[in-house]
Amino acid sequence: VSQAIALLFVRMEHKWIGPLLVGAMLWAVSDTISDVVIKESHPSEKHEHNKADEDSTSSGSSEEHTSENEKKSPRLMEDGAHAKGKRLEMKLNGEQDAAIAAVTMLVVGMFVHYMSSSDVPLWRPHMPASWLALIAGFCQALSLLYVLKAFESAPSTIVVPLMQLQSLFILPFSIIVTLLSFYFDFLASHHIPISMKHLLAFALIFVGGFYPTAEGNVRRFFSSAFWRQPVVYVMIVSDFFIALYYEFVAICTSESGGMTSSQFTLLAIYGNAVAVVALYIFNLPFRTSINKIGQVTYKFMLLALIGELVNLTAYFAISFSYHWYYNEGVVSAAEGALNQMFNLALSIFMRRVFNIGRPVEHISEKILSCVLVSIGLLL
Repeated sequence: VSQAIALLFVRMEHKWIGPLLVGAMLWAVSDTISDVVIKESHPSEKHEHNKADEDSTSSGSSEEHTSENEKKSPRLMEDGAHAKGKRLEMKLNGEQDAAIAAVTMLVVGMFVHYMSSSDVPLWRPHMPASWLALIAGFCQALSLLYVLKAFESAPSTIVVPLMQLQSLFILPFSIIVTLLSFYFDFLASHHIPISMKHLLAFALIFVGGFYPTAEGNVRRFFSSAFWRQPVVYVMIVSDFFIALYYEFVAICTSESGGMTSSQFTLLAIYGNAVAVVALYIFNLPFRTSINKIGQVTYKFMLLALIGELVNLTAYFAISFSYHWYYNEGVVSAAEGALNQMFNLALSIFMRRVFNIGRPVEHISEKILSCVLVSIGLLL
């Protein structure tokens, strides 16, 4: 696989592979960090939490009974920790991590904007691409919020393969834009409809990316129970918004769009910040979560900040791939599949070397996934 990838770099028409690999590797790191900083919750935990609260209200409880409740209830654990002079380590939830992401992106974006010496103004209201870049920032904020919420119910080794769902949206989006570009010059990001060879490549990458999620049984995708899982439908919403974001990347950074990748990224960051502020003002659950962020242990907030810096760098790198390759659907499929490959490798490494993270299961299915993805990339 490494030799095949090296050959791709030699051919100039495959220069989009370089930033794709960089972005996928960075996202694998970011996803692993999200595993660490976001608290994973399960329905059973809510039942135990309610039971513990009921027990704690009863009078005449013994010291041993209180100790048992402290094991069950996060609230009682916190009280016990304060009583013993210890600080309970509190992790982030999805909303809090999304807010840290928005603030991190905004600070970095403002710094880069200030340091840039371009004579071309960033905001050009007469250009449709400027407005689309802001809208792309809204989509990015919503997508990130939902994907971080998915980490509350599943680890990265489950969430990352489900990111392949974005290809279900990006492929038809790119085909529609390609057809419309013959009638609307502004949408002329690519005038080349997807070829049969690259359609086959998309199919191989798509199936290869999904195969581990099905645990080797593709019939699971025809089961309604699979699609009713909270992590699945949350990721569907996330993938829909990120598909719109990537389509806007291709449109705005094309010759007709007239924007560079850095200009698009900066405007999208500002749009992301506006979206998060709007969520804080108009969405009560989001505002409640943000107001409690002071209870989170500082080391988790620092790790989340580092993760978002890595995530932002990945977004910037991937934007070059969408600019250089003619079909966004293939880029999206390759991006998700490579992200899954690197996430698997990193998860195995962290578990076996540092004993950090969860055990990696169904390795044979995931190796087959890598083979399918490699064939798709060679096509």
